[in-house]
Amino acid sequence: MRWLEGTNHPVSERDNEPDTKSGIEKTWGELSITVRLIDAAEREYEVRHVEDRDEDSSALETYRDPTAVRDLSRFTDGGDYRPLRTAPNLPTGWSFETENPDELYRVVDWVYPAAVTNWNREREDALDVTHFVETADRQTGMYAEIGNIDEDALENAVAACCSDSQCLKRREWDASESEEIDVPRGDGEFPCREPCSLFVAAVREFLATERGDRENEFGDEDEPRFEQSERDADERPAFVDGTAESSVRDGDVSDPANRYRARYRRAKRFAEER
Repeated sequence: MRWLEGTNHPVSERDNEPDTKSGIEKTWGELSITVRLIDAAEREYEVRHVEDRDEDSSALETYRDPTAVRDLSRFTDGGDYRPLRTAPNLPTGWSFETENPDELYRVVDWVYPAAVTNWNREREDALDVTHFVETADRQTGMYAEIGNIDEDALENAVAACCSDSQCLKRREWDASESEEIDVPRGDGEFPCREPCSLFVAAVREFLATERGDRENEFGDEDEPRFEQSERDADERPAFVDGTAESSVRDGDVSDPANRYRARYRRAKRFAEER
């Protein structure tokens, strides 16, 4: 609440501060959060998508139940499930209004789980960061091998999955405590303290991509080195198109047309051309 109103002391001590009747608006990820003074002691809070910040309220679906925002935030405007809650594809066309600051916090925390907590821990210099090596070491089963990814492939994976265009968090983790990943960390308001489950799943698929590339490059003498596997051939159209509007689910990284997979291919190609 202090961050929202731009003050370092409690609201009750704001008697001599600027009037808030016209509203103070802040951006949190893709959320536009506004606080208005409705009388001497009460505030009204409104949350909507940043793209709807200038829309008339009558043009939006207004909710007062926090669970409604939790439910709608699980899907994009097109109705696709959002496996990464911090992806910049939050649905538009709604607003949430409340006079209860606890309900405001609940909505923000449901849209971006743990973002406020980690943001505050970072402010207090208490953010616990788990680097990729630590994350990889604790994986089991089908994900136990992700630690085998090499430095270049890990950088390409981060470029594919963790840039501002793909995630609103600001990456604070690296390969290890002593080994940085040479990829921009992002400009998000809240930090990313560890590789997420979607990134772990993507790395597993990128490892398979690397193995396939090596098999094609060092194949039998009788086989052309440029000949692709059937799986890689299926990836070519996705790579060319960029899959920005792919109908493939974000979580299905095994699909050749998945946008993270296509972005990895592009990141690898650009790295090879540098």
